[in-house]
Amino acid sequence: MQKLKYIFLFFSVLPLIIKAQELSCYHKFTPSQIQNVKLFQQKLQNNPQLNLQKSTQFVPLKVHIVGNSAGIGYYSITHLMSALCEINQRFAPVGFHFYLAQPVTYINDDALNRADFDAIYGVAYEAKVPGMVNVYFHNAGSTWCGVYFGDLDIVLVKNSCQMPMATTLAHELGHFFGLPHTFLGWEGGGTPSPSDIERLDGSNCRTAGDGFCDTKADYVSQRWACPLPYTLTDPIGQIFKPDSSLYMNYASDNCHSRFSTEQILSMQNDLQSRRISKVSALNNLLTAPQKIAPLNLDSNVSSKNITFKWNAVPNAFAYHLQIARFGDWNFLNVDRLVNDTFVQLDLFGNWPFAWRVKAISEGNTCTVFGSIDTFYTNENVTNVYEVSEALITNISPNPIRKGELLSITPIENGVINIYQPQGKLMYSEAVNNSLSFQIPDWEQGVYFLEFVGSNRSFIKRFVIHEN
Repeated sequence: MQKLKYIFLFFSVLPLIIKAQELSCYHKFTPSQIQNVKLFQQKLQNNPQLNLQKSTQFVPLKVHIVGNSAGIGYYSITHLMSALCEINQRFAPVGFHFYLAQPVTYINDDALNRADFDAIYGVAYEAKVPGMVNVYFHNAGSTWCGVYFGDLDIVLVKNSCQMPMATTLAHELGHFFGLPHTFLGWEGGGTPSPSDIERLDGSNCRTAGDGFCDTKADYVSQRWACPLPYTLTDPIGQIFKPDSSLYMNYASDNCHSRFSTEQILSMQNDLQSRRISKVSALNNLLTAPQKIAPLNLDSNVSSKNITFKWNAVPNAFAYHLQIARFGDWNFLNVDRLVNDTFVQLDLFGNWPFAWRVKAISEGNTCTVFGSIDTFYTNENVTNVYEVSEALITNISPNPIRKGELLSITPIENGVINIYQPQGKLMYSEAVNNSLSFQIPDWEQGVYFLEFVGSNRSFIKRFVIHEN
């Protein structure tokens, strides 16, 4: 019966939300959550000298990454690591530090990936882990950027709304800990009754607006760039613009930088009532793992079932592995968290790949990657020792200078392609037995020579120096 009640409430306000917010934020507090915030605000009114909690509280976080039924559309691990690093920076003044209490869970469900209401109340709720802050990242849906369901006590965030430096997650976690919008009463494009409109002088700050007296009056319920391009007028004629710095308004992400003191006190009170935090967690920066395999500069790695292995790092919660063709980290072939010190993967084609790995502790995803190693895949390799000496190809000189002749011998009939490090094709020519190629006025650096023949193919690296 309680669930049906919230379903009815949701659908009664949803059309207004869709129209007014345009991929903004929907949230629905339970009556008890609303009452708890009001009671605490009355406590603030009676005792305005309440002190902030000084000790850091470590808050357990459970991350669910949602894709479609085929496992496509996952939030990237790179963006997740960045998001967790950023929210810990943003919540540091609050005294909260989030830590990964469990490994990341992947859910393949078309409906939940679209943030369909029934799937949220079904699939997401069933996957929820009690006693933690459960956050679901999903890829589709056109209604909201973020949402907090108080009756389920879960947060959903659309992937595209939590790119680096975005504040959607911080906003939704504010809702999780009981904070309303600064423009409370104006959601959905409505207008509160005159007595419920907050005045700029703060004379009715406890009974109007969000109920916090250190958050400025705010009547704007759609996204806005700061400063607001127009002025607002309060009930007694005062002209003003809202404070764009607060996470709980709808200003653009780049405007946000803080929670107010009373908002912080209220969140600390909410967390204390939940009894889910602890006073310590592993949040130190870890050293980079020492890589074991594949060997750096190995030029004959089978593209199938490659074992990536590294040494264990003490206190590591997981390892973040990245693999990129040509070492272009903007276009990753592999981007995943690994809970062991090795993983076996398939790559495709005959290409140079770069890989790097970092160790993260449960409470610190801000660690930097270790050194970058390079290897070269060959789909036809069975055993490197089966390649006869007669087929070993040399390129010389290497390094080479601009204007010099690069000689490639011996090779059979095939095609030579030369790529720059980002994968751009710089040169291509059909060859037979050998090739002498004069180096043009290319930038100095590393280049990759690919040979594709009927019986074999390979990739070799060479370096161009300045004259």
